[in-house]
Amino acid sequence: MNIEINGQIASVQLEDNATTAALMADAPFTIKMDDLHGNEKYHYFDKVFPTDAQSVQTIEAGDVLLYQNNCLVIFYEAVEPAAEYTRIGKITDFEDIQSLFAPESVQIRFLKE
Repeated sequence: MNIEINGQIASVQLEDNATTAALMADAPFTIKMDDLHGNEKYHYFDKVFPTDAQSVQTIEAGDVLLYQNNCLVIFYEAVEPAAEYTRIGKITDFEDIQSLFAPESVQIRFLKE
């Protein structure tokens, strides 16, 4: 999958699970993601997704996760995990992910490859 942020396109290496399949069934789509804690962006969907939430040992910049059953989260800084998440994927090729996610809110377009 690819995502577009501020005109730049990056690849996301996806997990092979039901959550990812359900999310990608809706692609392409554009969502507004708001900032939380100065290290992540989030978006609540109006629908629920299948989940397999687990305790996450590490969260790195670029991790794409689902919180609960309808909140997409993209971390742009490494953090200590504080909740259970379902892994969706990881952004693989942004050199400076923090600057792309710096604005308070960002529009992100999810594209099928």
